[in-house]
Amino acid sequence: MNRVLIVGRIVPGTEEAIAKIFTESDETDLHTVTGVRHRSLYQLGDLCLHLMETEEFSPARMEQANRHPLFASVTERLSAYISPYSPNWQSPRDAMARCFYQWDGPGSATGTPR
Repeated sequence: MNRVLIVGRIVPGTEEAIAKIFTESDETDLHTVTGVRHRSLYQLGDLCLHLMETEEFSPARMEQANRHPLFASVTERLSAYISPYSPNWQSPRDAMARCFYQWDGPGSATGTPR
């Protein structure tokens, strides 16, 4: 299992509209293209934090998803409510936070600090 955290700027008060877009998207088969098994959305001030758990992280799979018409539609619909955090944003990969520490407790897949 791989975790990805995407950071963006949110228009405060639009959480319901954003959740609706993701609800509709998650009811399609797009998750099979992206490999997403879990999604959580968080808001802190003007930040939107999008936590996803995927089967595995693969740049090739990400590129395939970026070209999928449903992915493009979701991205377009979200653009009214969420904008890139980084001014140098060029692709969704540029919005991914870099994990610099991770710990899994006993009984988890790894169970060791990283």
